[in-house]
Amino acid sequence: MKELEVLKPTLDDVDDIYSLVDFYAKKGEILPRSRDNISERIREFVCVKYDNRVIGIASLRIFYPKLAEIRTIAVDEQYQNRNLGKRLIEACLNEAKILKVKDVFALTFKVEFFLKLGFELVDKKLLPSKKIWEDCINCPLFPSCKEEAVIYHIY
Repeated sequence: MKELEVLKPTLDDVDDIYSLVDFYAKKGEILPRSRDNISERIREFVCVKYDNRVIGIASLRIFYPKLAEIRTIAVDEQYQNRNLGKRLIEACLNEAKILKVKDVFALTFKVEFFLKLGFELVDKKLLPSKKIWEDCINCPLFPSCKEEAVIYHIY
């Protein structure tokens, strides 16, 4: 297989992104997102495509001038174990660095994956309340979420 590159998606990619999100949301691994939400936040995403189809995604959401979150990370099952997740996270961290974000956090069930990329565990109580009231409150796991919080310090 040829080298797959990480790129910014377009609105033409919304259905592919939605399909990936929906698949993993139904498995309880990521939060569901509507097509409208994905369209409205398309600029937050990075993706990997193969044969003009999105096979991997991640998004970077800015919370405060110096804090962002990596979220909605998914790689098509057929393309896992090819370092695509790592490359998507690295692309998000690179974008955060360009934007002069100081810290990037994530909520995850896959702590080891993030620790290998230089993140460290952090208490969820340190996350912005905006995150809790916009996203977590709508999660079926709230308030008994088992996700761990991790953070990456850029500066």
